[in-house]
Amino acid sequence: MRGSQSSGSDVDIDIVRLFVAVWERRIAIVSLLLIVSVAAFVLSGMSSPRYRAEARILIESRQSPLSGANQTTNGRPQFLDEQGIVSQVEIINSTNLIKSVADQLDLVDNREFSSAAKPSLIESLLIQFGFEEDPYDASPEERLIERFREHMTVYQVDNSRVIVVTFWSVDRQLAAQAANAIAQTYLTLQSGAKVSTNVDATAWLEPEIADLRDKVRAAEAKVAQFRAESGLLLVDSTETLATRQLSEISSELSRVRGEKAEAQARATAVRNAIESGRPSEDFANLVQSDVIQRLRERQAALQAQIADLSVTLLEQHPRIKGLRSQLNDIEKQIQAETRGLLRTFENDAEIAQLREDELNQQLGELKADSARAGGDEVELRALEREATAQRELLEVYLSRYREAASLSDRGDLPADARVISEALVPTKPYYPKPVPVAIIAGLVTFLLSSLAIMLFELFSGRALRPVDYGVAPTNSDAMEPEAAVDPGPPIGTGLTPKPFDDVPVAGVSDKAEPGAEAFETAREDDAVETFAAEQSDVVVSAHTPDLNADPVGADAPVAANDDSSAENDETLDEDVVVEAGPAVEEPPHDSLDAKVPVAADIDDGIIEDHEPEYSVSAVTDHLIAAGTRLAIVVSPEGDKGSMTSVMLARMLANEGSQALLLDMTGSACPSRMMVPHSDLPGITDVLVDDCTVPEALHADRLSNAHILPQGITDPAMAMQNADKLPDVVGALTKVYDIVIVECGPANSAGVKRLLDGQDVEMIFSVVQPDDDLMVEYLNDFYSEGFQNLLMMSPGAGAPGSPDRTAA
Repeated sequence: MRGSQSSGSDVDIDIVRLFVAVWERRIAIVSLLLIVSVAAFVLSGMSSPRYRAEARILIESRQSPLSGANQTTNGRPQFLDEQGIVSQVEIINSTNLIKSVADQLDLVDNREFSSAAKPSLIESLLIQFGFEEDPYDASPEERLIERFREHMTVYQVDNSRVIVVTFWSVDRQLAAQAANAIAQTYLTLQSGAKVSTNVDATAWLEPEIADLRDKVRAAEAKVAQFRAESGLLLVDSTETLATRQLSEISSELSRVRGEKAEAQARATAVRNAIESGRPSEDFANLVQSDVIQRLRERQAALQAQIADLSVTLLEQHPRIKGLRSQLNDIEKQIQAETRGLLRTFENDAEIAQLREDELNQQLGELKADSARAGGDEVELRALEREATAQRELLEVYLSRYREAASLSDRGDLPADARVISEALVPTKPYYPKPVPVAIIAGLVTFLLSSLAIMLFELFSGRALRPVDYGVAPTNSDAMEPEAAVDPGPPIGTGLTPKPFDDVPVAGVSDKAEPGAEAFETAREDDAVETFAAEQSDVVVSAHTPDLNADPVGADAPVAANDDSSAENDETLDEDVVVEAGPAVEEPPHDSLDAKVPVAADIDDGIIEDHEPEYSVSAVTDHLIAAGTRLAIVVSPEGDKGSMTSVMLARMLANEGSQALLLDMTGSACPSRMMVPHSDLPGITDVLVDDCTVPEALHADRLSNAHILPQGITDPAMAMQNADKLPDVVGALTKVYDIVIVECGPANSAGVKRLLDGQDVEMIFSVVQPDDDLMVEYLNDFYSEGFQNLLMMSPGAGAPGSPDRTAA
């Protein structure tokens, strides 16, 4: 952040001077503008009027819905998409259509389109210099087509299927006729193209259909032959004989197995009933036999008679005995009949078993036959697919052939377009329009003439001015009268650091003398003018002490001895010259000495700090008490003052504050003092995005303070991104208790760019200040609005060795 002055070769464009130069030549510009506008008006009025007619064509499908001849995609004709409409525009622009329209209108004999037409003057010049081809090198037909295209414009209306055809001519009737002829010719060509397409389709389909018929016949014959040879005879449309037999045997086998199971179940039930000795009454529930049912009925009747006779007769009565004898016989008959049924059921089960065995044998044979027929069916299906494909293709060709033949027989087909707006005979020409042409010519003339004047001013150097970088004044400028008016470095007595504007200046009177206005000079910067006005009552005393005589610290002013004061009086009396006005009255020495308290003794350039009001410790106490978050340190003497900033950061850290020192000196002096290596990333690397802010932070090797060093990137390259500095500093103040930015011998412009409107404490770090150098810096900073300035000097209060380990 070192201040630098303009080298004298850097210049800027004076915009005001450019406009002033244009204004100074306003009469010539207006005269030229009027001449060009009148010439354009006259020439455009002499041109032949051009009439333009317009016809509109709507592209739509005009195929009958009863006919499916038109090709569609997703329910919409293919030519109705965006690419299809553009293709129709190109068809209208085609050479064949233009030839047809030119023949209809007999344009060969028209002077506007005939080959006898001569090119214009401009075209002749372009042809002569080779920028255009000579139209007479082409044939008359080519020239006619090219000129017709120049008069015709065809375009599509955005987001629609409407095509606009425009045609201009010097003959209004011809303009309308040509536009309508183009539209009608396009419709005729489209209709003829559809007829030609159908005829070509019919001629192509006839031999194809004949060939397909032979192929279908041969494919179906192969299917039938293979089916007969393999035994794959069809019972119905989908089932073969073997498949039907297999299905029937499977059904019969299931039925026989059911009958066998039922017979076995009945036999088992009857056998179990007989073996268990169950009463004969239950046999009727096991077997359903008419004989047994009748025996049961007779048994029931005998039992009823026995019951009736038992009322009147005893058990030994012959009749009773006879009835019981009959009852026993019936019981024996039922048992015999039951055993007969058991044998019947067993026989039925055996018969069913035999039938099942036979059916299983037949089923196995059919399965073997079906397995053998599986491979044949694969081949059969392949032949059937081939025959089906040939048959379907034949049907499609036959359908298309019938449609094409029916449309061809009509002889005339409607085009897939229609004229929705015919061209009318225009009444007014569209070109030329003298008034707009004159206005445009005038505007172009004004712009070109203004541009020429501005370029002339730039090339002549009158519109260039030196660049003012806003740097601090040089040593030579410090000796000028306006520099002497500056209040100078602050000197005072107190226990805390004092701002410069609150401290009286040694050698400067508080009251203005009558001739003080002679020392005021005009300044360009408004801030400097304000500061000069506020200080208009300050005059330079001839008794200003020479600060170059001895090293001066910022802790206290230097007490000048009588001899040096006398020498300085003589020197300043010789150098300072007042051009006009009353003589300046010199204040008495007593009043000056009263404003210069002695705060330190100087022995061989070393400051002995008796009252360290500007010492590092005093500045540390002030910053902590004020709760300062950001302090800017400027070291006019360079690295000597920068070392004091390192002391300040370490003392703040020893006091318990989280302190960070940002090295913006350019010499990297604080970085060398606080970090062990010089190849660590720092602020320059952050500005060029080579690293992040946390990666560039390092710990001080002798205290708890942190440092953001200069870095390893070229500072000149890094300062191209100086607009990032306020953001970086603002982010650091949110993390640390206080951020100290050591700027080295920076000027006010550089510091102001770093601050970006932030509230900070401004500190001047001095060791042995030169009075002229301090006057320069104070003038610079006061002129930029810096008022509360602190002074710091490396007196008492240097921090001791802390108990920490370097990071």
